[in-house]
Amino acid sequence: MKIIEVETKWRGVLRGSLYGEQYKDTCVIITNGTCGNIFENKFLQVVGEELEKHKISFIYAHNSGAFHRIDTRTKSGRPIGCTYELFDNCLDDLQAYVTFAKENGFKHIVLGGHSYGANKVVYYLSKNQNEIIDKYILISPTDTENLKDHEKLSADELMPIALKFKEENMLDELLPIAFDNYNLYTARAFLDFVQNKNSKNLPIYSENGNWEQLKTINQVGLFVMGEKDSFAFGDAQKHLQMINNNSKSKNNIVRVVESAGHTFRNKEKELAQTILEFVKEI
Repeated sequence: MKIIEVETKWRGVLRGSLYGEQYKDTCVIITNGTCGNIFENKFLQVVGEELEKHKISFIYAHNSGAFHRIDTRTKSGRPIGCTYELFDNCLDDLQAYVTFAKENGFKHIVLGGHSYGANKVVYYLSKNQNEIIDKYILISPTDTENLKDHEKLSADELMPIALKFKEENMLDELLPIAFDNYNLYTARAFLDFVQNKNSKNLPIYSENGNWEQLKTINQVGLFVMGEKDSFAFGDAQKHLQMINNNSKSKNNIVRVVESAGHTFRNKEKELAQTILEFVKEI
């Protein structure tokens, strides 16, 4: 494994992890979810190692929402991390990795995302229909409009504070309370997370999103989720089948990993094998 750097159009430098760079036939690129990173997401380390064993390269593609906060400023002059993330930046983030793969001679590209990263992949593919991507993967995909009860309470508490910051031209200031007792946002990033309609592209439970982005994607997809993923509310098969029913391709693969949660703890090998089976023949 080696660390790679890609530069986005907004002059942000992102660092990813590349496994099996010598294998030029197929490159699987998977981007993280909210705050996700190679150090904490062990399951994607296992995926990378397993694919490399089978002569398939793998890039864990940190997007601009990776980690909580990276205050060391890049060439753009902006800090990055989930605290500052704006969803639409995913278009440039993912393009940087796709361009890297093409420039380094990989013949086939599979693009995937975990959790919030799955929404980013759907958005990217809907906006880049002429880009040569062979297949796509949605891992633990979520309905970002459908906040769980405790997350909704947190959002409701933060919303008037964020709107006040906006009125006072303080959009880039940190909110004083962590969202869901987990992540600090700037007012701008919080409002984007809650209000940006482009990320509401997998409306499995909600009524405000729409499926139009997914319905434009021509490629075959793998939709995979843990049986015990809390974002599936007790029925991961139904959750994934709803996505499949609203997709354009009729040849998608739906897989539920038994006894696994949102990050596949202790079920990493099962996920890796599922992904391997999907990508080994292109």
